[in-house]
Amino acid sequence: MPTFLTVFALPLIVLNFISPLGAIAWLIYQGDYKILIIAAVAGFGAAFAYVIAMLPAMVILIPGGILINKENVLIKAVGYLLLSIGGFWNYILMGAWTLFVFGYLPEAVTDRSVPYLLLAYSVSTAPFAYMASKEDPNNEGAHFATLLNQFSSAVLFALLLFTDLGLTLILIIFMAVVILGYVLGLFNGLLSGFKKKLHSNE
Repeated sequence: MPTFLTVFALPLIVLNFISPLGAIAWLIYQGDYKILIIAAVAGFGAAFAYVIAMLPAMVILIPGGILINKENVLIKAVGYLLLSIGGFWNYILMGAWTLFVFGYLPEAVTDRSVPYLLLAYSVSTAPFAYMASKEDPNNEGAHFATLLNQFSSAVLFALLLFTDLGLTLILIIFMAVVILGYVLGLFNGLLSGFKKKLHSNE
């Protein structure tokens, strides 16, 4: 996995732990029970909606998974291309969900209120973290995408909380992080494939 993400693994673990607890306790104290109910429903619903939204990508992901295991280099390259395209759709869904969640809360985006920012981070990452926990530990692509979702959401969280940057610039930075992570994920997957092939030939 790319080093630029693994070095943030511990801070992300801490943020994943404190964000839901802090948001719930803080918002209960403030008496905003409505947003907590909405967040709970959205979190559960997002997991099911994500499965449905990924169905179009499966049309190319399944053939890609078959082709990438072929011996012919050209066929393998086509398979990798299909997996790359399908994987990008996954990143688009995760990024769009994060932006939707943060954008739904004006208290988070406009007021940059800490409890709402914590809540937005939790709701934007929890559904994918839950689904990743059900995946095969060897499914590096799914776990990498989940980690990138958490990292990019944490970047958005930090930019809103600790900077005075305009929303347009923050959006550009967020999108750049997602795209950069996607590209590094592609190279990481390609290099892993080469390493496995070399080991199999030894």
